[in-house]
Amino acid sequence: MPLEDFIINIYCLVDDMLLKLLKNKKLRQRGFAPKLSDSEVITMEIIGEFLAKQK
Repeated sequence: MPLEDFIINIYCLVDDMLLKLLKNKKLRQRGFAPKLSDSEVITMEIIGEFLAKQK
Protein backbone atom coordinates (compact mmCIF):
# COMPACT_ATOMS: atom_id res chain seq x y z
CA MET A 1 0.00 0.00 0.00
CA PRO A 2 1.40 3.41 -0.91
CA LEU A 3 2.27 5.68 2.02
CA GLU A 4 -0.30 8.29 0.94
CA ASP A 5 -3.11 5.72 1.04
CA PHE A 6 -1.93 4.49 4.44
CA ILE A 7 -1.98 8.04 5.83
CA ILE A 8 -5.48 8.65 4.47
CA ASN A 9 -6.73 5.37 5.96
CA ILE A 10 -5.26 6.19 9.37
CA TYR A 11 -6.74 9.70 9.25
CA CYS A 12 -10.22 8.35 8.47
CA LEU A 13 -9.95 5.81 11.28
CA VAL A 14 -8.76 8.42 13.80
CA ASP A 15 -11.44 10.91 12.74
CA ASP A 16 -14.21 8.31 13.08
CA MET A 17 -12.94 7.16 16.48
CA LEU A 18 -12.70 10.73 17.80
CA LEU A 19 -16.30 11.40 16.77
CA LYS A 20 -17.42 8.27 18.62
CA LEU A 21 -15.34 9.01 21.72
CA LEU A 22 -16.15 12.71 22.03
CA LYS A 23 -19.82 12.43 20.95
CA ASN A 24 -19.68 15.81 19.14
CA LYS A 25 -18.10 17.61 22.11
CA LYS A 26 -15.11 19.84 21.51
CA LEU A 27 -11.78 18.54 22.75
CA ARG A 28 -10.42 22.07 23.11
CA GLN A 29 -12.53 24.59 24.98
CA ARG A 30 -10.34 27.70 25.02
CA GLY A 31 -7.53 29.40 23.22
CA PHE A 32 -6.98 30.44 19.65
CA ALA A 33 -8.39 28.54 16.71
CA PRO A 34 -5.95 25.79 15.71
CA LYS A 35 -4.62 25.51 12.17
CA LEU A 36 -4.84 21.70 12.29
CA SER A 37 -7.70 19.56 13.51
CA ASP A 38 -7.24 17.17 16.40
CA SER A 39 -7.60 14.26 13.97
CA GLU A 40 -4.79 15.63 11.80
CA VAL A 41 -2.43 16.06 14.76
CA ILE A 42 -3.14 12.59 16.13
CA THR A 43 -2.68 11.09 12.66
CA MET A 44 0.71 12.78 12.27
CA GLU A 45 1.81 11.37 15.64
CA ILE A 46 0.70 7.85 14.75
CA ILE A 47 2.35 7.95 11.31
CA GLY A 48 5.54 9.38 12.83
CA GLU A 49 5.72 6.55 15.35
CA PHE A 50 5.00 3.98 12.66
CA LEU A 51 7.71 5.30 10.35
CA ALA A 52 10.22 5.49 13.21
CA LYS A 53 9.64 1.79 13.96
CA GLN A 54 10.27 0.91 10.30
CA LYS A 55 13.92 1.97 10.44
